[in-house]
Amino acid sequence: MENKQIFSIITVSYNQGRYIEETIKSVIFQEGDFFLEYLIVDGGSTDNTLEILQKYKELIENKKIEIKCKGIEFKYISEKDQGPTNALNKGLKMVMGSIIGIINSDDIYPEGALNQVWTTFQRNSEIDIVYGDIKFIDEEGNYIILKKGKPNLNIKDFIYENAIIQPEAFLRKGVFKNVGLFDEDLKFANDYEFWIRCLKNQIKFKYIPYTLAIFRKREDARSSSKNPFIFIDTLKVQYKYFGLTNFFLKNIGIYSAMFSYQTKKNCNSGFDEILKLLNKELSLNLSRKLIKKAKSFCYLKFSIYKIYEDKKESFKNYSKAIIYNPSIFFSKNNLIFLIRFMLVRKNIYFSIKSFFLKLKNL
Repeated sequence: MENKQIFSIITVSYNQGRYIEETIKSVIFQEGDFFLEYLIVDGGSTDNTLEILQKYKELIENKKIEIKCKGIEFKYISEKDQGPTNALNKGLKMVMGSIIGIINSDDIYPEGALNQVWTTFQRNSEIDIVYGDIKFIDEEGNYIILKKGKPNLNIKDFIYENAIIQPEAFLRKGVFKNVGLFDEDLKFANDYEFWIRCLKNQIKFKYIPYTLAIFRKREDARSSSKNPFIFIDTLKVQYKYFGLTNFFLKNIGIYSAMFSYQTKKNCNSGFDEILKLLNKELSLNLSRKLIKKAKSFCYLKFSIYKIYEDKKESFKNYSKAIIYNPSIFFSKNNLIFLIRFMLVRKNIYFSIKSFFLKLKNL
């Protein structure tokens, strides 16, 4: 059952006692003309998570904190689940609100975010999904970068990567009735697949130029580049919706380079591991020609990562990239490699890059 006065927020958690209190506070202190339903679906945490959840449940029920919206219902469940996607779908079946937000147990809503979203939905009855900008912070809460959302999204914006980071998006509950829940076969790219499915089903998105979420990047996160399955899930989605394209081959190579670099493997080992896992999932059986093409993107991306650390290894991989696929010389990644090489020093390159990113975000 849906209540048009309720704004429902869902958090899936497991052993996130270090961060979840900050997440909870960022939700329950939101101001707005709505009733707030906050559901935390915990996977049976063994740290101090449950103590924190019970603490805030009692504070709210005993009216010992200031409420800035029309009212709050804070609830949680803690039980074994079949993974985060299963837990999320469980939560979606339980909430009552007409508008739903999903925030990770280590992320944060900025002050005023929910009111911006609620007002936008009230003024735009034809809109199904609202999204905005998202700020990235590190484990300690230090600012990294602001990622601005792209107005007028279309399915092409998802060919290379996920164009929407889950916490920045809010949905009408009816969206799930129209397109279904998140795909539980996907443990890491479930939101990526969901946005593509929504676009294919003519669900209407609206961008607002407001920071709607703060995303914490962590080395030990499930979505870290050290985990090969985040890449396998993403490639499965891309293959399902876009097929065996040049973009798909390029992504195999780029993801392999990211994985190789983060896990300190050599480029060949990282590529072979990703391809082996991908073949297990999709039975691609790529020809030697296509494998060489995909590997050329891996060599080039890896050479970019290595240029300031080990020039000899960087040029070794760069040479292989050009030999395997000469046309790659005219690619964007080759331009990045050449710029890094000409600027010589790492700090100069990243200072210039930071400057242009700030200009872009103005």
